[in-house]
Amino acid sequence: MKKLLLGLCACIALTGCQSSVSYSAEEPVREDNKPAVVRDRADGRRLYTDGIYVSEGRGMQGDIRVEVRVRDGYVDAVRVLEHVENVGVVEDAFDRLEQEVLDKQSAEVDVVSGATEASYGYLEAVRNCLRQAE
Repeated sequence: MKKLLLGLCACIALTGCQSSVSYSAEEPVREDNKPAVVRDRADGRRLYTDGIYVSEGRGMQGDIRVEVRVRDGYVDAVRVLEHVENVGVVEDAFDRLEQEVLDKQSAEVDVVSGATEASYGYLEAVRNCLRQAE
């Protein structure tokens, strides 16, 4: 009986030690932390060296191989060459990630929910390509 009572007291004590921070999908994302979209090419600034770069990143099921094309110093295309991820799940995620990479001219974008590991692999491959292009 004492062991049961001690165990119950320990559980109650530990319950009071939980974090009071809660996260909700309904909370708005703070806009001040998002990178700005690159829109103006007229300033003559070149971000990357022109060329086609290929690299791989590790997805959930295996490697994701991407090709990044840089023209006039800017990324203008990202294409998935091969992957072994679930086709129905990742195709939309790859399209969304490509558009965000093109808008921000960076691989520092948010992953797509539902295809998180594949997103990490895709962005790792793009990041590797952009390092080659610097």
